[in-house]
Amino acid sequence: MHTKAAVRTGLLTGALLTGLAAFGPVAHADDLDVDPSVARPGQTVTVAGGCKDTDRYVSISGAAQGKGVVNDGWFSVSVRVAKDRPGTYRVEAKCITSNYSQQGTVRVKQGGTDNDHDRQPHGWATTGGGGTQGPELPWTGMGMALVAGAAGIGGAALLRSRARGRA
Repeated sequence: MHTKAAVRTGLLTGALLTGLAAFGPVAHADDLDVDPSVARPGQTVTVAGGCKDTDRYVSISGAAQGKGVVNDGWFSVSVRVAKDRPGTYRVEAKCITSNYSQQGTVRVKQGGTDNDHDRQPHGWATTGGGGTQGPELPWTGMGMALVAGAAGIGGAALLRSRARGRA
């Protein structure tokens, strides 16, 4: 009798696990791709992930909010960061129709620039030469003027020496 009960329990457990697997995988933390993963309040980030092939829309909620379109089971939605205090926050994407949901994180930092990656390039390139000094230093014009002056002095000296030789 104990053998039949063990077989029955094993079959019931297998059927239960098979039934759970048919509903699809459970979403784990950070299934979403949030780019950039570190943002300022109000900055636009891109949230990307996957839905079922039958889904047509996705709703983003949490630290960033918005809606987008699902194409062939994939989405990439530009949304604004809604949190205004520094910290790490959850972003959730819920697929419309199948109710499949995924989660990711975004780290919100204080407004302003706190590292070199936030600054835009400005000013002249400082490579050490080759015309990169900018318009206030006309090296080419100065060089041409020096060459023209040297050619003028040399020409004058040549004409003078020839004139002495004839006289």
